[in-house]
Amino acid sequence: MFQSKSKLPFISTSIYIAISILAFILMYVTMETETFSAIFVVLVAIPWSIFFTQLINSAGTDSNLLNSVVMAFGVVINASIIYVFFSFVTRKK
Repeated sequence: MFQSKSKLPFISTSIYIAISILAFILMYVTMETETFSAIFVVLVAIPWSIFFTQLINSAGTDSNLLNSVVMAFGVVINASIIYVFFSFVTRKK
C-alpha cells in the first residue's frame, strides 16, 4: 500500500499485538476469579469494543466466546489502522 523503508509500522503494530495477546491471556487466566477480567481486552479494542458490545447486547446474546471473538476482531481492526497510519507517516516520497 504505502512504500515505507522504516521498520516503525511493523514494530509499533507488533507491540500493539503483543499487548493485546497479553490482555487476552490475562483475561482467560483470571476469568474464574475476577469479575473485571476482560477490562484490558476491552481497553485495547476501543472504540470497536464499545460499538460491537452494544450490537451484541441489542441482539440479546450473552456468550463469552462471542465476546472474545468480537474483541479479537476489534484488535485486528486497530492493528490494521496502526500499521497503515505509521506506514503513511514514514513513507518515502
